[in-house]
Order: sequence, then C-alpha cells, then structure tokens
Amino acid sequence: MKTKIIPNSAALKIIEEYINAGMSVKLKVRGNSMSPLLLNGIDSVMLHPCVATELKPQEIILFRYNGSFILHRIIQIDLFAGEDQVSSITTKGDAMIQTETITSEDVVAVASISRRTLFQRFYRLIVFTGIRVKIKLGQMLRYLKIFYTTVNK
Repeated sequence: MKTKIIPNSAALKIIEEYINAGMSVKLKVRGNSMSPLLLNGIDSVMLHPCVATELKPQEIILFRYNGSFILHRIIQIDLFAGEDQVSSITTKGDAMIQTETITSEDVVAVASISRRTLFQRFYRLIVFTGIRVKIKLGQMLRYLKIFYTTVNK
C-alpha cells in the first residue's frame, strides 16, 4: 500500500467527513502534546464516531479548537444543571500545562490506542529507565571508588 503525505489540515477535514459518515479512521499522531503515551510520527490511533453524552474523563478525543484539530485527553465534563446534556468539556495534553475548554459540538471523534502500542510504550520506558539507572549506578560506583582510594591514601 502506498502512503501519501498531505497537510494535516486537509487530512483532518477528510477524516472528519469519514467519521461523520460513521466510519473509523487510523491516524498517525503529529506533535508531542500527548507524550510519552503518543509519540510524534511513531504512534497511531484509531478514531471512532462518538456521542458527546457517552464521553468520559480520561478518554482521548479529536476536537476542533481555534481553527485547528487537536488530540487530547478529557479531564472534566460539565453538564447543564438538571440535564444530561454536556455544557462543556475540558481537555489537556498529557505533556501540557494549559487546558482547553470546548463544547460537545467541537468533538470530532474518540480515539482508541491498541494494547500493542501501550505495551511497547511501557517496555521502552522500562528499558530506557533501566539504562539510565545502570549508567547512574556505574557513575556512582566509579565516584565511590575514586573517593575511597583518595581517602585511604
């Protein structure tokens, strides 16, 4: 299968049309706002049609915000008083400090991440952390050896 790269804005408009038609779409992640869970150009998500009233905190959604499309995690959902309708949704990228507040009309799709992707991410984190710990331990041992030999002279 041949891959064609097109600008995000054009691709996401096409993806929105597919989602509105009830289809699921696979999207390669662009940007670092959801790292370390999703890495730029490496990871992909499946985007599925959704109903705003069925969304839950901690789900990852694709939404429109200030003329762009963003893939972030829901951190809070506010409902109208005495109703089951969503008044606002607050989202945040895992690697970000600021939040975005949107309406249910801005939501395009809900994202799912394969277990394989989650396992690979966890494995890479362990290996990377293990390598860093091993390097730090080696540096500490060398330092202690130098300190010990200097003190005992």
